[in-house]
Amino acid sequence: MTRMLLIGAAGLDWARFQRLDGGGAMPRLSALRERGLAGWLTGAVATGDLAAWSSLITGRQPEAHGVWRGAEAWAGGVRPVSRASWREPPLWARLATAGVSTGSVAWSAARPGEAWDGVHIDEDAIAPSSRDPTDWALPLHALPAWARDAVRGRRVHPSQITGAMLAPLVPDLAAIDQERDLDLPTLAVAMARAATIQGFAAWMLQEPAPDAVFVHFPWLATLDRAFGARRDGPFAGVGKAAARFLDGLIGRLADLAGPDVLMLVAAPGPGDRPGCLIAGGPGVTPDGEFEGAHLLDLAPTVLARFGLADAGLPGRRIAAIAAEPGIAPAPRPRPRAPPPPDPAMIRAIREAGYRPPARPGPAWRAQGLAELAFLMLERAPGDAGEMAGIALKEDPDNILALRVRVRAHVALGEAAPLSALAEALLRAAPNRGWGALAWGAHHLIDRHVALAAPWLEKAESDPEPGTLLTVAALWLAAGRGPSAERVFRGVLAMSPGDATAELGLAMAALARRDFIGAEQALGRASLSDPSRPAIFLQYAQLYARTARKLEARWAADVAVRLGAPANLADAAAAGRLG
Repeated sequence: MTRMLLIGAAGLDWARFQRLDGGGAMPRLSALRERGLAGWLTGAVATGDLAAWSSLITGRQPEAHGVWRGAEAWAGGVRPVSRASWREPPLWARLATAGVSTGSVAWSAARPGEAWDGVHIDEDAIAPSSRDPTDWALPLHALPAWARDAVRGRRVHPSQITGAMLAPLVPDLAAIDQERDLDLPTLAVAMARAATIQGFAAWMLQEPAPDAVFVHFPWLATLDRAFGARRDGPFAGVGKAAARFLDGLIGRLADLAGPDVLMLVAAPGPGDRPGCLIAGGPGVTPDGEFEGAHLLDLAPTVLARFGLADAGLPGRRIAAIAAEPGIAPAPRPRPRAPPPPDPAMIRAIREAGYRPPARPGPAWRAQGLAELAFLMLERAPGDAGEMAGIALKEDPDNILALRVRVRAHVALGEAAPLSALAEALLRAAPNRGWGALAWGAHHLIDRHVALAAPWLEKAESDPEPGTLLTVAALWLAAGRGPSAERVFRGVLAMSPGDATAELGLAMAALARRDFIGAEQALGRASLSDPSRPAIFLQYAQLYARTARKLEARWAADVAVRLGAPANLADAAAAGRLG
Protein backbone atom coordinates (compact mmCIF):
# COMPACT_ATOMS: atom_id res chain seq x y z
CA MET A 1 0.00 0.00 0.00
CA THR A 2 1.30 3.44 -0.92
CA ARG A 3 2.13 5.74 1.97
CA MET A 4 2.70 9.46 1.51
CA LEU A 5 3.82 12.56 3.42
CA LEU A 6 2.93 15.86 1.76
CA ILE A 7 4.49 18.93 3.38
CA GLY A 8 3.27 22.39 2.47
CA ALA A 9 6.26 24.70 2.94
CA ALA A 10 4.74 28.19 2.67
CA GLY A 11 7.25 30.75 1.39
CA LEU A 12 9.58 28.31 -0.40
CA ASP A 13 9.66 29.65 -3.96
CA TRP A 14 11.68 28.08 -6.76
CA ALA A 15 14.32 30.82 -7.07
CA ARG A 16 14.96 30.68 -3.33
CA PHE A 17 15.31 26.91 -3.30
CA GLN A 18 17.69 27.00 -6.27
CA ARG A 19 19.84 29.58 -4.51
CA LEU A 20 19.90 27.75 -1.18
CA ASP A 21 20.28 24.34 -2.79
CA GLY A 22 23.34 25.54 -4.67
CA GLY A 23 24.80 26.99 -1.48
CA GLY A 24 24.28 23.84 0.57
CA ALA A 25 21.84 25.53 2.98
CA MET A 26 19.09 22.90 2.59
CA PRO A 27 20.90 19.54 2.58
CA ARG A 28 17.87 17.36 3.34
CA LEU A 29 15.76 18.84 0.55
CA SER A 30 18.76 18.68 -1.77
CA ALA A 31 19.13 14.98 -1.00
CA LEU A 32 15.42 14.48 -1.71
CA ARG A 33 15.90 16.22 -5.05
CA GLU A 34 18.85 13.98 -5.91
CA ARG A 35 16.80 10.81 -5.53
CA GLY A 36 13.72 12.23 -7.19
CA LEU A 37 12.84 15.52 -8.83
CA ALA A 38 12.46 19.22 -8.17
CA GLY A 39 10.98 22.05 -10.19
CA TRP A 40 8.81 25.13 -10.15
CA LEU A 41 5.14 25.11 -9.22
CA THR A 42 3.15 27.76 -11.05
CA GLY A 43 -0.48 28.89 -11.17
CA ALA A 44 -0.83 30.88 -7.94
CA VAL A 45 -2.02 34.50 -8.01
CA ALA A 46 -0.42 37.30 -6.03
CA THR A 47 -2.29 38.02 -2.77
CA GLY A 48 -4.18 34.73 -3.12
CA ASP A 49 -2.34 32.70 -0.46
CA LEU A 50 -5.33 30.85 1.01
CA ALA A 51 -6.86 30.38 -2.44
CA ALA A 52 -3.62 28.89 -3.78
CA TRP A 53 -3.27 26.36 -0.97
CA SER A 54 -6.90 25.37 -1.37
CA SER A 55 -6.43 24.95 -5.12
CA LEU A 56 -3.33 22.82 -4.57
CA ILE A 57 -5.16 20.47 -2.18
CA THR A 58 -8.37 20.18 -4.25
CA GLY A 59 -7.08 20.42 -7.84
CA ARG A 60 -9.68 23.10 -8.56
CA GLN A 61 -9.70 26.85 -9.13
CA PRO A 62 -11.00 29.20 -6.35
CA GLU A 63 -14.38 29.80 -7.97
CA ALA A 64 -14.92 26.01 -7.82
CA HIS A 65 -13.59 25.14 -4.37
CA GLY A 66 -14.96 28.25 -2.64
CA VAL A 67 -12.12 28.84 -0.16
CA TRP A 68 -10.39 32.09 -1.11
CA ARG A 69 -10.85 34.40 1.90
CA GLY A 70 -10.41 33.86 5.61
CA ALA A 71 -14.02 34.40 6.68
CA GLU A 72 -17.50 33.66 5.38
CA ALA A 73 -21.04 34.74 6.13
CA TRP A 74 -23.42 32.49 8.03
CA ALA A 75 -26.58 32.77 10.11
CA GLY A 76 -24.57 34.00 13.11
CA GLY A 77 -22.78 36.80 11.25
CA VAL A 78 -19.21 36.08 10.07
CA ARG A 79 -17.07 33.07 10.93
CA PRO A 80 -13.62 31.76 9.90
CA VAL A 81 -13.64 29.45 6.90
CA SER A 82 -13.95 25.81 7.92
CA ARG A 83 -14.94 22.36 6.73
CA ALA A 84 -18.35 23.72 5.76
CA SER A 85 -16.72 26.21 3.35
CA TRP A 86 -15.30 23.66 0.90
CA ARG A 87 -17.43 23.20 -2.21
CA GLU A 88 -14.84 20.73 -3.52
CA PRO A 89 -13.32 18.14 -1.16
CA PRO A 90 -9.63 18.34 -0.27
CA LEU A 91 -7.40 15.37 -1.02
CA TRP A 92 -7.57 13.90 2.47
CA ALA A 93 -11.38 13.73 2.25
CA ARG A 94 -11.30 12.04 -1.15
CA LEU A 95 -8.70 9.51 -0.04
CA ALA A 96 -10.58 8.75 3.16
CA THR A 97 -13.75 8.06 1.18
CA ALA A 98 -11.76 5.55 -0.89
CA GLY A 99 -10.63 3.75 2.26
CA VAL A 100 -7.20 5.35 2.67
CA SER A 101 -6.36 6.41 6.24
CA THR A 102 -5.48 10.11 6.38
CA GLY A 103 -4.26 12.80 8.75
CA SER A 104 -3.36 16.48 8.59
CA VAL A 105 -1.72 19.13 10.75
CA ALA A 106 -2.40 22.88 10.61
CA TRP A 107 -3.78 22.94 7.08
CA SER A 108 -5.60 26.16 6.21
CA ALA A 109 -9.41 26.09 6.50
CA ALA A 110 -9.40 22.54 7.92
CA ARG A 111 -11.15 23.46 11.17
CA PRO A 112 -12.69 21.76 13.04
CA GLY A 113 -10.20 18.92 12.80
CA GLU A 114 -12.55 16.58 14.64
CA ALA A 115 -15.12 16.80 11.81
CA TRP A 116 -12.97 15.00 9.19
CA ASP A 117 -12.61 11.25 8.80
CA GLY A 118 -9.11 10.37 10.00
CA VAL A 119 -6.73 12.12 12.38
CA HIS A 120 -6.76 15.86 11.74
CA ILE A 121 -5.39 18.67 13.92
CA ASP A 122 -6.47 22.11 12.80
CA GLU A 123 -4.80 25.52 13.13
CA ASP A 124 -6.67 26.41 16.32
CA ALA A 125 -4.71 23.77 18.24
CA ILE A 126 -1.42 25.50 17.35
CA ALA A 127 -1.99 29.02 18.68
CA PRO A 128 -1.49 29.53 22.45
CA SER A 129 -4.65 30.52 24.28
CA SER A 130 -2.80 31.87 27.33
CA ARG A 131 0.43 33.59 28.29
CA ASP A 132 1.00 30.82 30.80
CA PRO A 133 1.91 27.48 29.17
CA THR A 134 0.36 25.59 32.11
CA ASP A 135 -2.99 27.25 31.34
CA TRP A 136 -2.95 26.53 27.60
CA ALA A 137 -6.23 24.83 26.72
CA LEU A 138 -6.72 22.73 23.61
CA PRO A 139 -9.78 23.92 21.65
CA LEU A 140 -12.60 21.44 22.06
CA HIS A 141 -13.09 20.33 18.43
CA ALA A 142 -9.64 21.06 16.98
CA LEU A 143 -8.70 17.36 16.91
CA PRO A 144 -10.24 13.98 17.74
CA ALA A 145 -11.12 13.63 21.41
CA TRP A 146 -9.09 10.44 21.79
CA ALA A 147 -5.90 12.21 20.63
CA ARG A 148 -6.02 15.15 23.05
CA ASP A 149 -3.96 13.63 25.85
CA ALA A 150 -1.45 12.18 23.39
CA VAL A 151 -0.55 15.52 21.80
CA ARG A 152 -1.05 17.95 24.69
CA GLY A 153 2.54 17.64 25.85
CA ARG A 154 3.98 18.02 22.35
CA ARG A 155 3.08 21.70 22.14
CA VAL A 156 5.71 24.41 22.49
CA HIS A 157 4.70 27.73 24.07
CA PRO A 158 6.45 30.97 22.96
CA SER A 159 7.60 31.53 26.54
CA GLN A 160 9.55 28.26 26.26
CA ILE A 161 11.65 29.56 23.38
CA THR A 162 15.04 30.55 24.79
CA GLY A 163 17.76 32.83 23.55
CA ALA A 164 19.90 29.81 22.70
CA MET A 165 17.13 28.57 20.38
CA LEU A 166 16.93 31.93 18.61
CA ALA A 167 20.68 32.47 18.33
CA PRO A 168 21.13 30.44 15.11
CA LEU A 169 18.56 32.73 13.46
CA VAL A 170 19.98 35.94 14.95
CA PRO A 171 23.75 35.59 15.46
CA ASP A 172 23.99 39.11 16.99
CA LEU A 173 21.37 38.26 19.60
CA ALA A 174 23.61 39.42 22.44
CA ALA A 175 23.69 42.95 21.01
CA ILE A 176 19.89 43.29 21.11
CA ASP A 177 18.07 44.83 24.05
CA GLN A 178 15.75 41.90 24.65
CA GLU A 179 13.53 43.87 27.03
CA ARG A 180 12.73 46.53 24.43
CA ASP A 181 13.03 44.79 21.09
CA LEU A 182 9.65 44.05 19.54
CA ASP A 183 10.93 41.69 16.85
CA LEU A 184 12.21 38.91 19.08
CA PRO A 185 8.72 38.02 20.36
CA THR A 186 7.56 37.71 16.71
CA LEU A 187 10.41 35.31 16.07
CA ALA A 188 9.71 33.34 19.25
CA VAL A 189 6.00 32.97 18.42
CA ALA A 190 6.81 31.75 14.90
CA MET A 191 9.36 29.26 16.18
CA ALA A 192 6.98 27.94 18.84
CA ARG A 193 4.29 27.49 16.20
CA ALA A 194 6.68 25.62 13.88
CA ALA A 195 7.89 23.42 16.74
CA THR A 196 4.30 22.61 17.75
CA ILE A 197 3.38 21.64 14.20
CA GLN A 198 6.53 19.51 14.11
CA GLY A 199 5.58 17.82 17.39
CA PHE A 200 2.06 17.04 16.19
CA ALA A 201 3.33 15.73 12.85
CA ALA A 202 5.99 13.56 14.51
CA TRP A 203 3.35 12.02 16.77
CA MET A 204 1.04 11.41 13.81
CA LEU A 205 3.75 9.63 11.82
CA GLN A 206 4.73 7.44 14.78
CA GLU A 207 1.45 6.64 16.52
CA PRO A 208 -1.70 6.51 14.33
CA ALA A 209 0.57 6.44 11.24
CA PRO A 210 -2.05 7.15 8.52
CA ASP A 211 -1.30 6.19 4.95
CA ALA A 212 -1.48 9.83 3.79
CA VAL A 213 -0.33 12.71 6.00
CA PHE A 214 -0.63 16.40 5.10
CA VAL A 215 1.42 18.95 7.10
CA HIS A 216 1.42 22.72 6.57
CA PHE A 217 4.35 24.83 7.79
CA PRO A 218 3.75 28.63 7.56
CA TRP A 219 7.24 29.23 9.05
CA LEU A 220 9.11 30.77 6.09
CA ALA A 221 6.17 32.87 4.90
CA THR A 222 5.64 34.25 8.41
CA LEU A 223 9.27 35.30 8.77
CA ASP A 224 9.34 36.76 5.27
CA ARG A 225 6.44 39.05 6.18
CA ALA A 226 8.17 40.11 9.38
CA PHE A 227 11.82 40.33 8.30
CA GLY A 228 11.98 39.95 4.51
CA ALA A 229 12.64 43.64 3.88
CA ARG A 230 15.60 43.81 6.30
CA ARG A 231 18.84 44.45 4.45
CA ASP A 232 21.00 45.27 7.47
CA GLY A 233 20.90 44.96 11.24
CA PRO A 234 20.70 41.82 13.40
CA PHE A 235 17.68 40.42 11.58
CA ALA A 236 19.09 40.74 8.05
CA GLY A 237 20.13 37.06 7.87
CA VAL A 238 16.94 35.56 9.28
CA GLY A 239 15.68 34.32 5.89
CA LYS A 240 18.61 32.00 5.12
CA ALA A 241 18.78 30.68 8.69
CA ALA A 242 15.00 30.10 8.68
CA ALA A 243 15.30 28.01 5.51
CA ARG A 244 17.99 25.88 7.17
CA PHE A 245 15.69 25.44 10.18
CA LEU A 246 12.82 24.34 7.94
CA ASP A 247 15.12 21.92 6.16
CA GLY A 248 15.91 20.33 9.51
CA LEU A 249 12.23 20.02 10.43
CA ILE A 250 11.41 18.35 7.11
CA GLY A 251 14.43 16.07 7.38
CA ARG A 252 13.37 14.86 10.82
CA LEU A 253 9.85 14.09 9.56
CA ALA A 254 11.35 12.24 6.59
CA ASP A 255 13.38 10.10 8.99
CA LEU A 256 10.28 9.29 11.02
CA ALA A 257 8.28 8.48 7.89
CA GLY A 258 10.99 6.13 6.63
CA PRO A 259 12.38 5.38 3.16
CA ASP A 260 9.25 3.56 1.99
CA VAL A 261 7.09 6.72 2.08
CA LEU A 262 6.52 9.01 -0.90
CA MET A 263 7.74 12.48 0.13
CA LEU A 264 6.26 15.58 -1.49
CA VAL A 265 7.29 19.10 -0.49
CA ALA A 266 5.19 21.77 -2.20
CA ALA A 267 4.54 25.49 -2.07
CA PRO A 268 2.42 27.57 -4.49
CA GLY A 269 4.90 30.46 -4.32
CA PRO A 270 4.66 33.84 -2.61
CA GLY A 271 3.36 36.78 -4.62
CA ASP A 272 3.77 36.28 -8.35
CA ARG A 273 6.95 34.16 -8.12
CA PRO A 274 6.68 30.46 -9.01
CA GLY A 275 6.57 28.09 -6.09
CA CYS A 276 8.44 24.86 -5.61
CA LEU A 277 7.81 21.11 -5.85
CA ILE A 278 10.27 18.48 -4.59
CA ALA A 279 9.48 14.77 -4.64
CA GLY A 280 11.29 11.57 -3.78
CA GLY A 281 10.68 8.03 -2.62
CA PRO A 282 8.85 4.99 -3.98
CA GLY A 283 7.25 5.57 -7.35
CA VAL A 284 9.30 8.67 -8.17
CA THR A 285 11.57 8.29 -11.18
CA PRO A 286 14.72 10.42 -10.74
CA ASP A 287 14.34 13.12 -13.36
CA GLY A 288 17.04 15.75 -13.70
CA GLU A 289 15.18 17.17 -16.72
CA PHE A 290 11.97 17.85 -14.80
CA GLU A 291 11.06 21.52 -15.23
CA GLY A 292 7.98 22.02 -13.11
CA ALA A 293 4.22 21.70 -12.90
CA HIS A 294 1.01 23.63 -12.35
CA LEU A 295 -0.34 23.63 -8.80
CA LEU A 296 -3.52 21.93 -10.10
CA ASP A 297 -1.37 18.98 -11.23
CA LEU A 298 -0.64 17.85 -7.69
CA ALA A 299 -4.14 16.57 -6.87
CA PRO A 300 -4.46 14.16 -9.84
CA THR A 301 -0.88 13.01 -9.18
CA VAL A 302 -1.64 12.14 -5.54
CA LEU A 303 -4.91 10.44 -6.44
CA ALA A 304 -3.17 8.35 -9.10
CA ARG A 305 -0.48 7.30 -6.63
CA PHE A 306 -3.29 5.75 -4.58
CA GLY A 307 -4.90 4.15 -7.64
CA LEU A 308 -7.59 6.79 -8.12
CA ALA A 309 -8.55 9.22 -10.89
CA ASP A 310 -11.01 12.05 -11.47
CA ALA A 311 -11.46 12.89 -15.16
CA GLY A 312 -13.08 16.20 -14.19
CA LEU A 313 -9.95 17.66 -12.63
CA PRO A 314 -8.29 20.23 -14.92
CA GLY A 315 -4.72 19.31 -13.89
CA ARG A 316 -2.54 16.58 -15.37
CA ARG A 317 -0.71 13.83 -13.52
CA ILE A 318 3.05 14.38 -13.19
CA ALA A 319 4.49 11.55 -15.27
CA ALA A 320 7.64 11.04 -13.17
CA ILE A 321 5.49 10.08 -10.15
CA ALA A 322 4.09 6.65 -10.93
CA ALA A 323 0.39 5.80 -10.71
CA GLU A 324 -0.78 2.72 -8.84
CA PRO A 325 -1.81 -0.06 -11.28
CA GLY A 326 -5.53 -0.49 -11.84
CA ILE A 327 -6.78 3.09 -11.66
CA ALA A 328 -10.37 3.42 -10.37
CA PRO A 329 -12.68 6.46 -10.26
CA ALA A 330 -12.07 8.55 -7.16
CA PRO A 331 -15.22 8.65 -5.01
CA ARG A 332 -16.50 11.90 -3.59
CA PRO A 333 -17.39 12.18 0.09
CA ARG A 334 -21.06 12.63 0.83
CA PRO A 335 -21.90 16.16 1.98
CA ARG A 336 -22.64 16.36 5.66
CA ALA A 337 -25.59 18.30 7.01
CA PRO A 338 -24.54 21.17 9.29
CA PRO A 339 -24.99 20.39 12.98
CA PRO A 340 -28.35 21.61 14.32
CA PRO A 341 -28.29 24.58 16.70
CA ASP A 342 -28.37 23.80 20.40
CA PRO A 343 -31.89 24.71 21.63
CA ALA A 344 -30.73 25.15 25.22
CA MET A 345 -28.01 27.59 24.16
CA ILE A 346 -30.41 29.57 21.97
CA ARG A 347 -32.92 29.79 24.85
CA ALA A 348 -30.21 30.92 27.27
CA ILE A 349 -28.97 33.59 24.88
CA ARG A 350 -32.47 34.94 24.35
CA GLU A 351 -33.25 34.95 28.06
CA ALA A 352 -30.03 36.88 28.70
CA GLY A 353 -31.18 39.55 26.26
CA TYR A 354 -28.44 39.12 23.67
CA ARG A 355 -29.32 40.07 20.13
CA PRO A 356 -28.01 37.98 17.23
CA PRO A 357 -24.95 39.43 15.48
CA ALA A 358 -25.56 41.48 12.37
CA ARG A 359 -25.16 39.79 9.00
CA PRO A 360 -22.34 41.18 6.85
CA GLY A 361 -23.45 44.08 4.68
CA PRO A 362 -23.14 44.79 0.95
CA ALA A 363 -19.63 46.24 1.26
CA TRP A 364 -18.33 43.04 2.90
CA ARG A 365 -19.96 40.84 0.28
CA ALA A 366 -18.67 43.05 -2.53
CA GLN A 367 -15.10 42.83 -1.27
CA GLY A 368 -15.24 39.03 -1.27
CA LEU A 369 -16.56 38.93 -4.83
CA ALA A 370 -13.93 41.44 -5.92
CA GLU A 371 -11.17 39.31 -4.41
CA LEU A 372 -12.46 36.28 -6.30
CA ALA A 373 -12.64 38.32 -9.52
CA PHE A 374 -9.01 39.36 -9.04
CA LEU A 375 -7.97 35.70 -8.68
CA MET A 376 -9.67 34.92 -12.00
CA LEU A 377 -8.34 37.93 -13.91
CA GLU A 378 -5.21 36.57 -15.61
CA ARG A 379 -6.73 33.31 -16.88
CA ALA A 380 -10.31 34.47 -17.57
CA PRO A 381 -10.58 38.27 -17.92
CA GLY A 382 -14.14 38.14 -19.26
CA ASP A 383 -15.41 36.05 -16.34
CA ALA A 384 -13.43 38.19 -13.91
CA GLY A 385 -15.03 41.34 -15.31
CA GLU A 386 -18.49 39.83 -14.88
CA MET A 387 -17.72 38.82 -11.29
CA ALA A 388 -16.43 42.33 -10.56
CA GLY A 389 -19.64 43.69 -12.06
CA ILE A 390 -21.66 41.63 -9.57
CA ALA A 391 -19.51 43.07 -6.77
CA LEU A 392 -20.18 46.61 -7.99
CA LYS A 393 -23.93 46.00 -7.81
CA GLU A 394 -23.42 45.35 -4.09
CA ASP A 395 -21.05 48.29 -3.62
CA PRO A 396 -20.58 50.69 -6.57
CA ASP A 397 -17.51 52.23 -4.90
CA ASN A 398 -15.55 49.04 -4.30
CA ILE A 399 -12.08 49.98 -5.51
CA LEU A 400 -10.80 46.48 -6.15
CA ALA A 401 -13.85 45.61 -8.27
CA LEU A 402 -13.42 48.83 -10.27
CA ARG A 403 -9.75 48.02 -10.88
CA VAL A 404 -10.54 44.45 -11.96
CA ARG A 405 -13.13 45.76 -14.41
CA VAL A 406 -10.57 48.16 -15.85
CA ARG A 407 -7.96 45.46 -16.34
CA ALA A 408 -10.53 43.07 -17.81
CA HIS A 409 -11.66 45.62 -20.40
CA VAL A 410 -8.02 46.47 -21.22
CA ALA A 411 -7.23 42.78 -21.73
CA LEU A 412 -10.26 42.42 -24.01
CA GLY A 413 -9.47 45.66 -25.91
CA GLU A 414 -12.77 47.31 -24.94
CA ALA A 415 -12.44 51.09 -24.70
CA ALA A 416 -16.04 52.24 -24.21
CA PRO A 417 -16.62 51.13 -20.58
CA LEU A 418 -13.28 52.54 -19.40
CA SER A 419 -14.31 56.19 -19.26
CA ALA A 420 -17.00 55.64 -16.61
CA LEU A 421 -14.69 53.35 -14.64
CA ALA A 422 -11.92 55.96 -14.83
CA GLU A 423 -14.18 58.65 -13.38
CA ALA A 424 -15.37 56.30 -10.64
CA LEU A 425 -11.77 55.53 -9.65
CA LEU A 426 -10.80 59.21 -9.70
CA ARG A 427 -13.63 59.88 -7.25
CA ALA A 428 -13.02 56.85 -5.03
CA ALA A 429 -9.20 57.04 -4.96
CA PRO A 430 -8.07 60.51 -6.11
CA ASN A 431 -4.55 60.05 -4.71
CA ARG A 432 -3.80 56.87 -6.64
CA GLY A 433 -2.98 56.35 -10.31
CA TRP A 434 -5.80 53.93 -11.10
CA GLY A 435 -8.23 56.42 -12.61
CA ALA A 436 -5.51 58.00 -14.74
CA LEU A 437 -4.44 54.57 -15.94
CA ALA A 438 -8.02 53.79 -16.99
CA TRP A 439 -8.26 57.03 -18.96
CA GLY A 440 -4.90 56.35 -20.59
CA ALA A 441 -5.99 52.85 -21.60
CA HIS A 442 -9.29 54.22 -22.94
CA HIS A 443 -7.52 56.63 -25.29
CA LEU A 444 -4.84 54.12 -26.26
CA ILE A 445 -7.36 51.44 -27.27
CA ASP A 446 -9.06 54.15 -29.36
CA ARG A 447 -5.59 54.80 -30.91
CA HIS A 448 -5.31 58.33 -29.58
CA VAL A 449 -1.76 58.11 -28.26
CA ALA A 450 -1.40 61.86 -27.78
CA LEU A 451 -4.48 61.90 -25.52
CA ALA A 452 -3.30 58.83 -23.62
CA ALA A 453 0.22 60.11 -22.85
CA PRO A 454 -0.59 62.72 -20.13
CA TRP A 455 -2.85 60.26 -18.33
CA LEU A 456 -0.18 57.54 -18.34
CA GLU A 457 2.39 60.04 -17.09
CA LYS A 458 0.03 60.88 -14.24
CA ALA A 459 -0.50 57.19 -13.46
CA GLU A 460 3.27 56.77 -13.05
CA SER A 461 3.00 58.49 -9.65
CA ASP A 462 1.27 55.44 -8.18
CA PRO A 463 3.48 53.62 -5.62
CA GLU A 464 2.26 50.09 -6.36
CA PRO A 465 4.48 47.91 -8.62
CA GLY A 466 1.47 46.09 -10.11
CA THR A 467 -0.11 49.33 -11.28
CA LEU A 468 3.20 50.57 -12.67
CA LEU A 469 3.71 47.35 -14.63
CA THR A 470 0.36 47.93 -16.33
CA VAL A 471 1.36 51.52 -17.09
CA ALA A 472 4.64 50.33 -18.61
CA ALA A 473 2.85 47.71 -20.71
CA LEU A 474 0.57 50.44 -22.06
CA TRP A 475 3.60 52.58 -22.92
CA LEU A 476 4.99 49.63 -24.87
CA ALA A 477 1.69 49.21 -26.68
CA ALA A 478 1.78 52.91 -27.52
CA GLY A 479 5.22 52.49 -29.09
CA ARG A 480 6.89 54.61 -26.39
CA GLY A 481 9.76 52.27 -25.53
CA PRO A 482 11.87 54.77 -23.52
CA SER A 483 8.88 55.63 -21.32
CA ALA A 484 8.17 51.93 -20.77
CA GLU A 485 11.81 51.25 -19.87
CA ARG A 486 11.79 54.09 -17.36
CA VAL A 487 8.81 52.61 -15.56
CA PHE A 488 10.11 49.04 -15.72
CA ARG A 489 13.40 50.17 -14.16
CA GLY A 490 11.47 51.96 -11.43
CA VAL A 491 9.62 48.74 -10.63
CA LEU A 492 12.91 46.84 -10.44
CA ALA A 493 14.26 49.43 -8.01
CA MET A 494 11.28 48.67 -5.74
CA SER A 495 11.10 44.92 -6.45
CA PRO A 496 14.46 43.52 -7.61
CA GLY A 497 14.17 40.44 -9.80
CA ASP A 498 10.60 41.11 -10.91
CA ALA A 499 10.22 38.83 -13.94
CA THR A 500 7.50 40.94 -15.58
CA ALA A 501 9.65 44.08 -15.43
CA GLU A 502 12.69 42.25 -16.82
CA LEU A 503 10.56 40.80 -19.62
CA GLY A 504 9.29 44.30 -20.40
CA LEU A 505 12.86 45.62 -20.57
CA ALA A 506 13.73 42.83 -22.98
CA MET A 507 10.78 43.66 -25.24
CA ALA A 508 11.72 47.33 -25.25
CA ALA A 509 15.34 46.47 -26.04
CA LEU A 510 14.25 44.20 -28.89
CA ALA A 511 12.13 46.98 -30.33
CA ARG A 512 15.20 49.22 -30.62
CA ARG A 513 17.39 46.32 -31.81
CA ASP A 514 19.52 46.20 -28.66
CA PHE A 515 19.92 42.43 -28.86
CA ILE A 516 22.60 42.19 -26.16
CA GLY A 517 20.47 44.14 -23.67
CA ALA A 518 17.41 42.06 -24.57
CA GLU A 519 19.24 38.78 -24.02
CA GLN A 520 20.59 39.94 -20.68
CA ALA A 521 17.11 41.00 -19.51
CA LEU A 522 15.60 37.70 -20.66
CA GLY A 523 18.30 35.83 -18.76
CA ARG A 524 17.38 37.65 -15.55
CA ALA A 525 13.66 37.09 -16.19
CA SER A 526 14.10 33.35 -16.74
CA LEU A 527 16.08 33.04 -13.52
CA SER A 528 13.22 34.65 -11.61
CA ASP A 529 10.42 32.77 -13.36
CA PRO A 530 11.38 29.88 -15.67
CA SER A 531 7.71 28.87 -15.94
CA ARG A 532 6.58 31.86 -18.01
CA PRO A 533 6.02 31.05 -21.72
CA ALA A 534 6.23 34.74 -22.76
CA ILE A 535 9.91 34.78 -21.80
CA PHE A 536 10.69 31.95 -24.20
CA LEU A 537 8.57 33.48 -26.94
CA GLN A 538 10.77 36.56 -26.69
CA TYR A 539 13.87 34.37 -26.64
CA ALA A 540 12.67 32.76 -29.90
CA GLN A 541 12.04 36.19 -31.38
CA LEU A 542 15.51 37.35 -30.33
CA TYR A 543 17.26 34.26 -31.71
CA ALA A 544 15.36 34.48 -35.00
CA ARG A 545 16.33 38.12 -35.46
CA THR A 546 19.98 37.31 -34.79
CA ALA A 547 20.09 34.39 -37.26
CA ARG A 548 20.17 31.62 -34.62
CA LYS A 549 17.53 29.38 -36.15
CA LEU A 550 18.16 26.26 -34.06
CA GLU A 551 18.05 28.24 -30.82
CA ALA A 552 14.90 30.02 -32.00
CA ARG A 553 13.16 26.69 -32.61
CA TRP A 554 14.29 25.37 -29.23
CA ALA A 555 12.92 28.44 -27.41
CA ALA A 556 9.64 28.21 -29.32
CA ASP A 557 9.29 24.55 -28.36
CA VAL A 558 9.89 25.40 -24.70
CA ALA A 559 7.23 28.12 -24.91
CA VAL A 560 4.70 25.60 -26.30
CA ARG A 561 5.60 23.11 -23.58
CA LEU A 562 4.89 25.82 -21.02
CA GLY A 563 1.49 26.58 -22.54
CA ALA A 564 2.01 29.09 -25.36
CA PRO A 565 -0.19 28.68 -28.46
CA ALA A 566 1.64 26.92 -31.28
CA ASN A 567 0.88 29.69 -33.79
CA LEU A 568 2.52 32.31 -31.57
CA ALA A 569 5.54 30.08 -31.05
CA ASP A 570 5.90 29.55 -34.80
CA ALA A 571 5.66 33.29 -35.40
CA ALA A 572 8.32 33.94 -32.74
CA ALA A 573 10.64 31.30 -34.23
CA ALA A 574 10.32 33.10 -37.56
CA GLY A 575 10.96 36.52 -35.96
CA ARG A 576 7.44 37.71 -36.76
CA LEU A 577 5.95 37.97 -33.26
CA GLY A 578 4.06 41.26 -32.96
